[in-house]
Amino acid sequence: MKAKMIALLLTVVLIAGGCVNNLKDKETTTVTFWHVMGGPSGEALDIIADSFNILNPGIRIELISVGTYEALSTKLMASISNPPVMSQVYESWTSEFFSSGILTPVEDLMDSSYKADVLNDVYEVFIKDNTFEGKLVTMPFNKSVPAYFYNADVFEKHGYADFPATWNSFLQAMKKLTVDKNNDGNVDFHGTAFNINVWMFECRLLQYNGALADNSLNPLFNSEAGIKAIEIDRKMVIEDKSGYTTTGYQHQDDFLSQKVGTIYGSCVSLSFIMDANPPFRLKMAPVPTGDKNAVLISGTNVAIFNKATKEEQEAAYKFIQFFTSSEIQALWASKTGYLPVRKSSMESELMKEQFEKHEGLESVYRQLEHAYMEPQDKEWYIGRKLLGNALEYAVKGNKTPKAALDEAAEEFRKELKRNGKI
Repeated sequence: MKAKMIALLLTVVLIAGGCVNNLKDKETTTVTFWHVMGGPSGEALDIIADSFNILNPGIRIELISVGTYEALSTKLMASISNPPVMSQVYESWTSEFFSSGILTPVEDLMDSSYKADVLNDVYEVFIKDNTFEGKLVTMPFNKSVPAYFYNADVFEKHGYADFPATWNSFLQAMKKLTVDKNNDGNVDFHGTAFNINVWMFECRLLQYNGALADNSLNPLFNSEAGIKAIEIDRKMVIEDKSGYTTTGYQHQDDFLSQKVGTIYGSCVSLSFIMDANPPFRLKMAPVPTGDKNAVLISGTNVAIFNKATKEEQEAAYKFIQFFTSSEIQALWASKTGYLPVRKSSMESELMKEQFEKHEGLESVYRQLEHAYMEPQDKEWYIGRKLLGNALEYAVKGNKTPKAALDEAAEEFRKELKRNGKI
Protein backbone atom coordinates (compact mmCIF):
# COMPACT_ATOMS: atom_id res chain seq x y z
CA MET A 1 0.00 0.00 0.00
CA LYS A 2 2.81 2.42 0.90
CA ALA A 3 4.61 1.68 -2.37
CA LYS A 4 1.41 2.44 -4.30
CA MET A 5 1.02 5.73 -2.44
CA ILE A 6 4.60 6.73 -3.20
CA ALA A 7 4.04 5.94 -6.87
CA LEU A 8 0.86 8.03 -6.85
CA LEU A 9 2.60 10.91 -5.13
CA LEU A 10 5.48 10.82 -7.59
CA THR A 11 3.03 10.92 -10.47
CA VAL A 12 1.25 13.93 -8.93
CA VAL A 13 4.52 15.77 -8.38
CA LEU A 14 5.88 15.07 -11.85
CA ILE A 15 2.65 16.08 -13.55
CA ALA A 16 2.66 19.26 -11.48
CA GLY A 17 6.06 20.14 -12.86
CA GLY A 18 8.43 18.57 -10.35
CA CYS A 19 11.59 17.00 -11.63
CA VAL A 20 14.13 14.51 -10.41
CA ASN A 21 17.26 16.21 -9.21
CA ASN A 22 20.04 14.18 -10.86
CA LEU A 23 22.56 13.97 -8.05
CA LYS A 24 23.38 10.27 -8.30
CA ASP A 25 27.08 10.96 -8.67
CA LYS A 26 27.24 13.19 -5.61
CA GLU A 27 27.67 12.12 -2.03
CA THR A 28 24.37 11.79 -0.21
CA THR A 29 23.51 14.56 2.25
CA THR A 30 21.55 13.22 5.23
CA VAL A 31 19.04 15.50 6.91
CA THR A 32 17.88 14.42 10.37
CA PHE A 33 14.30 15.49 11.08
CA TRP A 34 12.96 15.14 14.62
CA HIS A 35 9.16 14.86 14.75
CA VAL A 36 6.27 13.44 16.78
CA MET A 37 3.89 12.40 14.02
CA GLY A 38 2.20 9.03 14.53
CA GLY A 39 -0.78 7.12 13.10
CA PRO A 40 -2.11 8.40 9.75
CA SER A 41 0.02 11.56 10.05
CA GLY A 42 3.19 9.55 10.59
CA GLU A 43 2.39 7.31 7.63
CA ALA A 44 1.76 10.35 5.42
CA LEU A 45 5.03 11.94 6.50
CA ASP A 46 6.87 8.68 5.73
CA ILE A 47 5.38 8.63 2.25
CA ILE A 48 6.26 12.26 1.56
CA ALA A 49 9.83 11.84 2.82
CA ASP A 50 10.32 8.62 0.82
CA SER A 51 9.01 10.32 -2.30
CA PHE A 52 11.31 13.29 -1.79
CA ASN A 53 14.27 10.94 -1.36
CA ILE A 54 13.41 9.18 -4.63
CA LEU A 55 13.10 12.49 -6.46
CA ASN A 56 16.37 13.76 -4.95
CA PRO A 57 18.95 10.93 -4.99
CA GLY A 58 21.63 13.15 -3.46
CA ILE A 59 19.58 13.86 -0.34
CA ARG A 60 18.15 11.57 2.32
CA ILE A 61 15.57 12.80 4.81
CA GLU A 62 16.03 10.72 7.95
CA LEU A 63 12.85 10.86 10.00
CA ILE A 64 13.40 10.35 13.74
CA SER A 65 10.24 9.97 15.82
CA VAL A 66 10.69 11.35 19.33
CA GLY A 67 7.26 10.27 20.61
CA THR A 68 5.56 13.25 22.27
CA TYR A 69 5.83 17.02 22.17
CA GLU A 70 7.04 17.01 25.78
CA ALA A 71 9.74 14.51 24.89
CA LEU A 72 10.68 16.55 21.82
CA SER A 73 10.96 19.74 23.86
CA THR A 74 13.15 18.03 26.45
CA LYS A 75 15.34 16.42 23.80
CA LEU A 76 15.82 19.68 21.88
CA MET A 77 16.67 21.66 25.00
CA ALA A 78 19.23 19.02 25.96
CA SER A 79 20.75 18.93 22.47
CA ILE A 80 21.48 22.59 21.84
CA SER A 81 25.15 21.83 21.16
CA ASN A 82 24.26 18.94 18.85
CA PRO A 83 20.74 19.45 17.48
CA PRO A 84 19.16 17.76 14.47
CA VAL A 85 19.30 19.46 11.09
CA MET A 86 15.61 20.31 11.41
CA SER A 87 12.74 19.70 13.80
CA GLN A 88 9.12 20.40 14.58
CA VAL A 89 8.92 23.39 16.93
CA TYR A 90 6.25 25.38 18.70
CA GLU A 91 6.39 29.15 18.42
CA SER A 92 7.54 29.58 22.03
CA TRP A 93 10.46 27.22 21.34
CA THR A 94 11.32 29.14 18.17
CA SER A 95 11.33 32.40 20.12
CA GLU A 96 13.88 31.00 22.55
CA PHE A 97 16.02 29.27 19.92
CA PHE A 98 16.04 32.26 17.59
CA SER A 99 16.98 34.70 20.36
CA SER A 100 19.81 32.30 21.27
CA GLY A 101 21.10 32.47 17.69
CA ILE A 102 20.92 28.75 16.90
CA LEU A 103 18.42 28.80 14.00
CA THR A 104 18.89 29.57 10.32
CA PRO A 105 15.85 31.59 9.19
CA VAL A 106 14.26 30.00 6.14
CA GLU A 107 14.04 33.48 4.65
CA ASP A 108 17.84 33.54 4.44
CA LEU A 109 17.69 30.52 2.13
CA MET A 110 14.96 31.87 -0.17
CA ASP A 111 15.48 33.59 -3.48
CA SER A 112 13.29 36.59 -4.24
CA SER A 113 10.88 34.79 -6.58
CA TYR A 114 10.18 31.96 -4.15
CA LYS A 115 9.77 34.41 -1.28
CA ALA A 116 7.20 36.30 -3.35
CA ASP A 117 5.39 33.03 -4.08
CA VAL A 118 5.26 32.16 -0.37
CA LEU A 119 4.03 35.59 0.66
CA ASN A 120 1.36 35.50 -2.05
CA ASP A 121 0.06 31.94 -1.60
CA VAL A 122 0.63 30.90 2.02
CA TYR A 123 -2.17 32.08 4.32
CA GLU A 124 -1.30 35.34 6.03
CA VAL A 125 -1.81 33.95 9.54
CA PHE A 126 0.89 31.34 8.90
CA ILE A 127 3.30 33.99 7.66
CA LYS A 128 2.75 36.03 10.82
CA ASP A 129 2.97 32.92 12.99
CA ASN A 130 6.41 32.06 11.61
CA THR A 131 7.84 35.58 11.55
CA PHE A 132 10.14 36.68 14.37
CA GLU A 133 11.74 40.12 14.59
CA GLY A 134 10.54 40.87 11.07
CA LYS A 135 12.04 37.74 9.51
CA LEU A 136 10.42 34.50 8.32
CA VAL A 137 12.28 32.07 10.58
CA THR A 138 10.27 28.85 10.30
CA MET A 139 7.62 27.37 8.02
CA PRO A 140 4.21 25.92 8.96
CA PHE A 141 4.05 22.16 9.42
CA ASN A 142 1.07 20.45 11.07
CA LYS A 143 -1.50 23.19 11.52
CA SER A 144 -5.15 22.91 12.51
CA VAL A 145 -8.27 24.86 13.44
CA PRO A 146 -11.11 23.85 15.78
CA ALA A 147 -14.20 22.17 14.37
CA TYR A 148 -17.54 20.84 15.53
CA PHE A 149 -18.57 17.29 14.65
CA TYR A 150 -22.27 16.54 14.89
CA ASN A 151 -24.82 13.79 14.52
CA ALA A 152 -26.88 15.05 11.59
CA ASP A 153 -29.66 12.49 12.25
CA VAL A 154 -30.22 13.80 15.78
CA PHE A 155 -30.06 17.44 14.72
CA GLU A 156 -32.59 16.93 11.94
CA LYS A 157 -34.87 14.98 14.28
CA HIS A 158 -35.03 18.10 16.46
CA GLY A 159 -35.66 20.41 13.51
CA TYR A 160 -32.12 21.57 12.72
CA ALA A 161 -31.13 21.28 9.08
CA ASP A 162 -27.91 23.20 9.75
CA PHE A 163 -25.52 23.57 12.63
CA PRO A 164 -26.09 26.69 14.79
CA ALA A 165 -24.16 29.67 13.46
CA THR A 166 -23.98 31.73 16.68
CA TRP A 167 -23.31 30.89 20.33
CA ASN A 168 -26.79 32.01 21.36
CA SER A 169 -28.42 29.67 18.88
CA PHE A 170 -25.94 26.95 19.86
CA LEU A 171 -27.00 27.16 23.51
CA GLN A 172 -30.66 26.93 22.50
CA ALA A 173 -29.95 23.89 20.33
CA MET A 174 -28.05 22.13 23.12
CA LYS A 175 -31.04 22.55 25.45
CA LYS A 176 -33.39 21.19 22.80
CA LEU A 177 -31.21 18.14 22.10
CA THR A 178 -30.93 17.26 25.80
CA VAL A 179 -33.64 14.74 26.74
CA ASP A 180 -34.75 12.35 29.47
CA LYS A 181 -35.95 9.53 27.22
CA ASN A 182 -37.69 7.44 29.88
CA ASN A 183 -38.86 10.28 32.15
CA ASP A 184 -36.98 8.95 35.17
CA GLY A 185 -35.55 12.32 36.06
CA ASN A 186 -32.11 11.57 34.63
CA VAL A 187 -30.80 12.93 31.34
CA ASP A 188 -30.19 10.13 28.85
CA PHE A 189 -28.92 12.24 25.94
CA HIS A 190 -26.99 15.51 26.20
CA GLY A 191 -26.48 18.16 23.62
CA THR A 192 -22.72 18.07 24.03
CA ALA A 193 -19.72 16.95 26.07
CA PHE A 194 -16.29 18.54 26.06
CA ASN A 195 -12.88 18.89 27.63
CA ILE A 196 -12.29 22.22 29.29
CA ASN A 197 -9.50 23.72 27.21
CA VAL A 198 -7.88 27.04 26.49
CA TRP A 199 -8.24 26.79 22.70
CA MET A 200 -12.02 27.22 22.54
CA PHE A 201 -11.91 29.93 25.20
CA GLU A 202 -9.38 31.82 23.07
CA CYS A 203 -11.62 31.64 20.01
CA ARG A 204 -14.62 32.98 21.91
CA LEU A 205 -12.51 35.67 23.59
CA LEU A 206 -11.49 37.04 20.20
CA GLN A 207 -15.02 36.68 18.84
CA TYR A 208 -16.25 39.00 21.59
CA ASN A 209 -13.51 41.51 20.70
CA GLY A 210 -11.20 40.55 23.55
CA ALA A 211 -7.47 39.81 23.51
CA LEU A 212 -5.12 37.44 25.31
CA ALA A 213 -2.37 39.97 26.00
CA ASP A 214 -0.87 43.20 24.77
CA ASN A 215 2.41 43.50 22.84
CA SER A 216 4.36 43.38 26.10
CA LEU A 217 2.51 40.20 27.13
CA ASN A 218 0.52 41.92 29.89
CA PRO A 219 -2.60 39.73 30.26
CA LEU A 220 -5.88 41.09 28.90
CA PHE A 221 -7.99 37.93 29.01
CA ASN A 222 -9.67 38.92 32.33
CA SER A 223 -12.11 41.18 30.54
CA GLU A 224 -15.84 41.26 29.84
CA ALA A 225 -15.08 39.32 26.66
CA GLY A 226 -13.30 36.68 28.76
CA ILE A 227 -16.27 36.38 31.10
CA LYS A 228 -18.61 35.94 28.12
CA ALA A 229 -16.32 33.24 26.71
CA ILE A 230 -16.46 31.24 29.96
CA GLU A 231 -20.19 31.74 30.54
CA ILE A 232 -21.05 29.66 27.46
CA ASP A 233 -19.58 26.47 28.93
CA ARG A 234 -20.63 27.40 32.47
CA LYS A 235 -24.25 27.83 31.37
CA MET A 236 -24.36 24.43 29.66
CA VAL A 237 -22.77 22.59 32.59
CA ILE A 238 -24.34 24.33 35.60
CA GLU A 239 -27.59 25.95 34.46
CA ASP A 240 -28.97 24.12 31.44
CA LYS A 241 -27.41 20.70 32.15
CA SER A 242 -27.17 20.36 28.37
CA GLY A 243 -23.46 19.59 28.42
CA TYR A 244 -20.90 17.98 30.68
CA THR A 245 -17.14 17.96 30.97
CA THR A 246 -14.87 14.98 30.35
CA THR A 247 -11.19 14.15 30.30
CA GLY A 248 -9.07 12.53 27.61
CA TYR A 249 -11.14 11.27 24.68
CA GLN A 250 -14.24 10.35 26.69
CA HIS A 251 -16.33 13.02 24.95
CA GLN A 252 -15.38 11.52 21.59
CA ASP A 253 -16.32 8.03 22.79
CA ASP A 254 -19.65 9.32 24.09
CA PHE A 255 -20.33 11.00 20.77
CA LEU A 256 -19.67 7.78 18.85
CA SER A 257 -21.85 5.89 21.36
CA GLN A 258 -24.67 8.36 20.60
CA LYS A 259 -24.83 9.78 24.11
CA VAL A 260 -24.32 13.37 22.91
CA GLY A 261 -25.25 15.24 19.77
CA THR A 262 -22.07 17.17 19.06
CA ILE A 263 -18.46 17.62 20.19
CA TYR A 264 -15.70 19.97 19.24
CA GLY A 265 -12.12 19.07 18.47
CA SER A 266 -9.40 19.72 15.96
CA CYS A 267 -10.06 19.37 12.24
CA VAL A 268 -7.54 16.50 12.49
CA SER A 269 -10.04 14.57 14.64
CA LEU A 270 -11.96 13.73 11.47
CA SER A 271 -9.73 10.79 10.54
CA PHE A 272 -10.00 9.25 14.02
CA ILE A 273 -13.78 9.64 14.12
CA MET A 274 -14.19 8.19 10.64
CA ASP A 275 -11.95 5.25 11.54
CA ALA A 276 -14.47 4.39 14.27
CA ASN A 277 -17.25 3.99 11.65
CA PRO A 278 -19.88 6.22 13.32
CA PRO A 279 -23.38 4.65 13.11
CA PHE A 280 -24.96 7.94 12.02
CA ARG A 281 -24.53 10.67 9.43
CA LEU A 282 -21.50 12.66 10.48
CA LYS A 283 -21.19 16.31 9.52
CA MET A 284 -18.71 19.04 10.40
CA ALA A 285 -19.19 22.73 11.09
CA PRO A 286 -17.04 25.75 11.86
CA VAL A 287 -17.04 27.23 15.36
CA PRO A 288 -20.16 29.35 16.07
CA THR A 289 -19.57 33.08 16.27
CA GLY A 290 -19.99 35.84 18.83
CA ASP A 291 -19.71 39.45 17.68
CA LYS A 292 -17.40 38.44 14.82
CA ASN A 293 -15.76 35.41 13.19
CA ALA A 294 -12.46 34.38 14.80
CA VAL A 295 -10.54 31.20 15.50
CA LEU A 296 -6.99 30.45 16.55
CA ILE A 297 -4.65 28.16 14.70
CA SER A 298 -2.85 25.36 16.49
CA GLY A 299 0.07 23.06 15.71
CA THR A 300 3.80 23.28 15.08
CA ASN A 301 6.22 24.62 12.50
CA VAL A 302 9.55 23.34 11.18
CA ALA A 303 12.92 24.93 11.93
CA ILE A 304 16.45 24.50 10.57
CA PHE A 305 19.33 24.59 13.06
CA ASN A 306 22.50 26.42 12.09
CA LYS A 307 24.82 23.83 13.64
CA ALA A 308 24.20 21.82 10.47
CA THR A 309 26.56 22.16 7.52
CA LYS A 310 25.68 24.48 4.65
CA GLU A 311 24.85 21.44 2.48
CA GLU A 312 22.57 19.99 5.18
CA GLN A 313 20.77 23.29 5.66
CA GLU A 314 20.20 23.69 1.92
CA ALA A 315 18.94 20.11 1.68
CA ALA A 316 16.59 20.66 4.62
CA TYR A 317 15.28 23.82 2.99
CA LYS A 318 14.71 21.93 -0.24
CA PHE A 319 12.57 19.41 1.64
CA ILE A 320 10.61 22.24 3.27
CA GLN A 321 9.97 23.68 -0.20
CA PHE A 322 8.75 20.27 -1.34
CA PHE A 323 6.57 19.71 1.73
CA THR A 324 4.96 23.15 1.52
CA SER A 325 4.34 23.00 -2.23
CA SER A 326 0.73 23.27 -3.33
CA GLU A 327 0.46 19.67 -4.51
CA ILE A 328 2.05 18.10 -1.44
CA GLN A 329 0.02 20.27 0.91
CA ALA A 330 -3.17 19.04 -0.73
CA LEU A 331 -1.98 15.46 -0.30
CA TRP A 332 -0.93 16.08 3.32
CA ALA A 333 -4.33 17.58 4.16
CA SER A 334 -6.27 14.80 2.45
CA LYS A 335 -4.34 12.07 4.29
CA THR A 336 -4.14 13.66 7.75
CA GLY A 337 -6.86 16.26 8.19
CA TYR A 338 -4.29 18.96 8.87
CA LEU A 339 -4.74 22.25 7.08
CA PRO A 340 -3.17 22.91 3.69
CA VAL A 341 -1.07 26.02 4.29
CA ARG A 342 -1.44 27.33 0.74
CA LYS A 343 -4.49 28.99 -0.78
CA SER A 344 -3.87 27.24 -4.10
CA SER A 345 -4.08 23.84 -2.37
CA MET A 346 -7.65 24.62 -1.38
CA GLU A 347 -8.60 24.84 -5.05
CA SER A 348 -6.94 21.54 -6.04
CA GLU A 349 -8.93 18.58 -7.32
CA LEU A 350 -7.71 16.49 -4.40
CA MET A 351 -9.13 18.95 -1.87
CA LYS A 352 -12.36 19.30 -3.81
CA GLU A 353 -12.78 15.53 -3.55
CA GLN A 354 -12.27 15.74 0.21
CA PHE A 355 -14.80 18.54 0.52
CA GLU A 356 -17.39 16.52 -1.39
CA LYS A 357 -16.67 13.45 0.72
CA HIS A 358 -16.93 15.16 4.12
CA GLU A 359 -19.80 17.61 4.46
CA GLY A 360 -18.76 20.78 6.26
CA LEU A 361 -15.01 20.21 5.92
CA GLU A 362 -14.53 23.07 3.49
CA SER A 363 -16.26 25.60 5.75
CA VAL A 364 -14.09 24.38 8.64
CA TYR A 365 -10.90 24.88 6.61
CA ARG A 366 -12.13 28.27 5.35
CA GLN A 367 -11.96 29.52 8.94
CA LEU A 368 -8.37 30.31 7.96
CA GLU A 369 -9.76 33.45 6.37
CA HIS A 370 -10.41 34.87 9.86
CA ALA A 371 -7.74 33.07 11.87
CA TYR A 372 -5.39 34.41 14.52
CA MET A 373 -2.46 33.05 16.53
CA GLU A 374 -1.38 32.87 20.15
CA PRO A 375 1.50 34.97 21.55
CA GLN A 376 4.84 33.60 20.32
CA ASP A 377 6.75 34.41 23.52
CA LYS A 378 8.12 31.49 25.54
CA GLU A 379 6.48 32.94 28.69
CA TRP A 380 3.04 32.38 27.20
CA TYR A 381 3.45 28.66 27.95
CA ILE A 382 3.03 29.57 31.64
CA GLY A 383 0.23 32.03 30.92
CA ARG A 384 -1.66 29.36 29.01
CA LYS A 385 -1.31 26.89 31.87
CA LEU A 386 -2.60 29.44 34.39
CA LEU A 387 -5.51 30.26 32.11
CA GLY A 388 -6.37 26.56 31.81
CA ASN A 389 -6.52 26.26 35.61
CA ALA A 390 -8.81 29.29 35.77
CA LEU A 391 -11.20 27.76 33.27
CA GLU A 392 -11.43 24.56 35.32
CA TYR A 393 -12.40 26.52 38.42
CA ALA A 394 -14.90 28.75 36.62
CA VAL A 395 -16.70 26.22 34.41
CA LYS A 396 -17.19 23.80 37.30
CA GLY A 397 -18.53 26.56 39.55
CA ASN A 398 -15.72 26.66 42.11
CA LYS A 399 -15.04 30.33 41.36
CA THR A 400 -16.80 33.06 39.45
CA PRO A 401 -15.44 33.64 35.95
CA LYS A 402 -14.24 37.11 36.93
CA ALA A 403 -12.42 35.91 40.05
CA ALA A 404 -10.81 32.97 38.26
CA LEU A 405 -9.58 35.12 35.37
CA ASP A 406 -8.35 37.92 37.62
CA GLU A 407 -6.33 35.47 39.72
CA ALA A 408 -4.79 33.88 36.60
CA ALA A 409 -3.90 37.31 35.22
CA GLU A 410 -2.28 38.38 38.50
CA GLU A 411 -0.26 35.16 38.73
CA PHE A 412 0.91 35.63 35.16
CA ARG A 413 2.00 39.20 35.87
CA LYS A 414 4.02 37.94 38.83
CA GLU A 415 5.68 35.37 36.60
CA LEU A 416 6.52 38.02 34.01
CA LYS A 417 8.05 40.21 36.72
CA ARG A 418 10.13 37.31 38.02
CA ASN A 419 11.48 36.85 34.50
CA GLY A 420 12.12 40.57 34.08
CA LYS A 421 9.57 40.96 31.30
CA ILE A 422 7.56 43.74 32.93
